[in-house]
Amino acid sequence: MTEGLHNSGVPAPRRVLLADNSLELAELLAEIISTEPALHYVGHVSTGAEAFEKIQTVAIDVLLLDLGLEDCDGFEVLARLTRAESPVKVIVHSGHASPELAAHARQMGAAAYVVKDGDIAALLAAIHAA
Repeated sequence: MTEGLHNSGVPAPRRVLLADNSLELAELLAEIISTEPALHYVGHVSTGAEAFEKIQTVAIDVLLLDLGLEDCDGFEVLARLTRAESPVKVIVHSGHASPELAAHARQMGAAAYVVKDGDIAALLAAIHAA
């Protein structure tokens, strides 16, 4: 069997981990992501340390990363994943609608920068495209 494909030749669902300090947002996004057949919600962590641990122990395809984690700045997580040459695609999911932050995230290796503005379609499109 080819990696990433089910026996039927259909791509395996993309495994999504959420790193965010908001439990309420995590619960909402878990419900939304779970309704997408091509996505699999792996879980939620609230710290950078937990994100690294989970990425090392569980197969993750996409990390949905908030910039304001409990223990560090999300850019620290992105930098560490880039240094480790992690295959995990990172989508920065921030409450700051800043072109400068978005450009910085992309320069650091993020696949996308999506503002937390309630545009679920844009968020899901970024996850699918990552």
